[in-house]
Amino acid sequence: MAIEDPSYAFSLPIFHSEGLNTHLLPVQNEGIDPDQIIALHKRHRLKMLFLNPTYQNPTGTTLDLERRRRILEICSKFGIAIVEDDPYSIIGYDGAIIDSMKSMDKEGLVLYVSSLTKIIASGLRIGWILGPQTVINHLADVKQQFDFSHPNLPQLIAAKLLSSKHFDEHIRRLREGLKIKRDLTVQSLENELKGIISFFVPEGGIHLWCKLNDEEIDENLLFKESLKRGVVFAPGSTLGSDDKYIRFTYGRVETKSIPEGIRRFAQSLKSLIPTC
Repeated sequence: MAIEDPSYAFSLPIFHSEGLNTHLLPVQNEGIDPDQIIALHKRHRLKMLFLNPTYQNPTGTTLDLERRRRILEICSKFGIAIVEDDPYSIIGYDGAIIDSMKSMDKEGLVLYVSSLTKIIASGLRIGWILGPQTVINHLADVKQQFDFSHPNLPQLIAAKLLSSKHFDEHIRRLREGLKIKRDLTVQSLENELKGIISFFVPEGGIHLWCKLNDEEIDENLLFKESLKRGVVFAPGSTLGSDDKYIRFTYGRVETKSIPEGIRRFAQSLKSLIPTC
């Protein structure tokens, strides 16, 4: 199978524990390059793609519409299944609707996965899957054998919230709050570390993907220095093949804490740069 590089930290261990061979597709500002799927397939006979195309974790990038169409064409031609992981599309800051790959799927290639974890509560472990009925039936059977089904009470609470008049207002306020946090994170980084760190500014989601411009920085030392100052981030090597990146997640942090957190991180980073 092929997976984005970088990608969600816990995906690779799950796939490897099941004996799957994973191959990496580098993420650019417009998402992955569809032609690289062809190259990988010729060498490894891919069976599946695992993609997070909208406000991707950790980069925040969104796969553009033309690339989505091209990927579907390629996967149709070579018989490659697609798992579309989509926990963030509803929290685009401008409220625009981005066509999911599943909505463009005419041949049943895409298994669409999403959840309430990022939009309601991280502890509410409720998600859903859309796909061909035969696949859904099999997955439902596996889940029943694995955990004897999900608890009823959280599902009841979630169902009432989703159908209530308050849900749309909750999402609107969530989008507004996340945009404020993103802007404050970006501004704080520009104030403290302009020229030392660079980043892609996302239009949705909860992550900011940053590149360390000094190639000599040791991410393990940086993590330890930051931890001493009460700041935690995700090192790039835990999310992909490059250790010169870090991920800040601003979804849960209190807005008022962001400038101080970035200031402490800046102190940690500058302490490792001889010229600062």
